[in-house]
Amino acid sequence: MPSGTRLIAAHFVIALCLLGCKSSLPDPAIQDVAGAAARGAPSPPADSPQAVVTASRGKVELSRGASGSWSAVKVGDRLGVRDALRTDTGEADLAVDGVKVRLHEASRLDLKKVDKRAIRTKVRGSLESEVEPTGRLDVEIDDSDATAYSQGGHFFVTSEGRGAIAVAAVTGTVHLISQGKSVDVNKGEVSRIASPAESPSLPAAALRRVLLSVQWPNVKETNRTTVPITGRVEPGSRVFVQGQPVMVEAGGLFRAEVPLKQGKQKIAVVTVDALGRRKQIESTVKRDDSLPVAKVKKKLWQWH
Repeated sequence: MPSGTRLIAAHFVIALCLLGCKSSLPDPAIQDVAGAAARGAPSPPADSPQAVVTASRGKVELSRGASGSWSAVKVGDRLGVRDALRTDTGEADLAVDGVKVRLHEASRLDLKKVDKRAIRTKVRGSLESEVEPTGRLDVEIDDSDATAYSQGGHFFVTSEGRGAIAVAAVTGTVHLISQGKSVDVNKGEVSRIASPAESPSLPAAALRRVLLSVQWPNVKETNRTTVPITGRVEPGSRVFVQGQPVMVEAGGLFRAEVPLKQGKQKIAVVTVDALGRRKQIESTVKRDDSLPVAKVKKKLWQWH
């Protein structure tokens, strides 16, 4: 083949290769999005409605999609489906038009659906919400088939995932569904689910006062590194000992081993009932490692 013909043929082959390979190259925009996702960068703005973080206090973190990574939340952050919030010693407010949600301390919220005036979420811990008549909030309760929803009202949902579930209405009506049974919780009422396998109780008026009874050790000085306490609250309430959440049994009993540091210290027990009301009881104990080992007396406990 003449050299000129070979040169033309070579150019033709190269051109065909370039045309064939061009369609297999990733789009630069796709590369940028994929790279951002791999680096854990925030997702690009979506066309679908999003909820907005309107307030944050204390330690609150945000997780995007299925990334599994958590970062500090900022007021103005926008959340979409599959995003999540979790709180430690803080609280966060989330909103769309007509729906305001507050996630209380030691809780987690996962967004399942977001519309312009509606939110569907799954929660563990404590959630408070105000829903206007034009809005709607659906709350899936973690580790159960229970769902609470409202189309107008101020209400609380409490669940630790292990003990009782409580749904309480401050105003308006909340509809609670579990195990195929539905109840309407009206203003000032509470309905409870003793365990994930049970149906909701008939709504009843909340107690006029917050129930918190604590059984303290009768000794005020000890050489132990921990001290046990037990107590009782209204079923469906949350309990914090020294700021840390403690499991509450379905009947309202709780137990905790409180770590002690050397010297005199206060032990604080706080409960938050189904309507968000708080009560705190304190006692003082002193750890002194120089004390001799004492024998356990029969009368060791006293109720306050």
